[in-house]
Amino acid sequence: MNYLFVPFGSNESNSELLSMGTLWASNAAKDPRGKEAPKLLFYNIKAAKPLSIIGNNDTVYILAHGYAASPDYIFNLANFPAMGMSPNELGIRLKVAGLGAGHRKIKLYICNSSGAFQTFATEFKRIMRDNLGFANIDIYYYNCSVSVPKEFSDGLYHKDGVLENAMGNIVLTPRFRASENRQRVP
Repeated sequence: MNYLFVPFGSNESNSELLSMGTLWASNAAKDPRGKEAPKLLFYNIKAAKPLSIIGNNDTVYILAHGYAASPDYIFNLANFPAMGMSPNELGIRLKVAGLGAGHRKIKLYICNSSGAFQTFATEFKRIMRDNLGFANIDIYYYNCSVSVPKEFSDGLYHKDGVLENAMGNIVLTPRFRASENRQRVP
């Protein structure tokens, strides 16, 4: 099972990310391959442990925004002013929200990161393993800017990717599957 997790709470302007997650789940439900749509969860200080339902072999996609100029943080909004979160803060939120220490796979699905996300992903994995006890965790990130699944010309729904130049401008290139630029943190 796939889960989409918004690490920001309702008191932290998470509605933009929740809308993206809802669109993702909606588009996934239209995919003719019949895959189960992901379940959307968010950090909620009122809910005891929203991530406790996630199995160790399930995939958790972290939904957030990124900025090429601030590669050490993820953000709640696509535009400033936005609330930032460090790799350590993200790890603590996952643990507080109930993610089990035996969990194995997290994909950092960070929009607008412009491919400048390796440092965050590497530090996040180190913190999850060394500081928070997630000994078997694998962390993945995308070396491009990504968006929620869209229908491609093959009639199937794929997670979308675009390339950006150093100034953050989209390079005129055909859309491609985000998985073509997915990277595993060693």
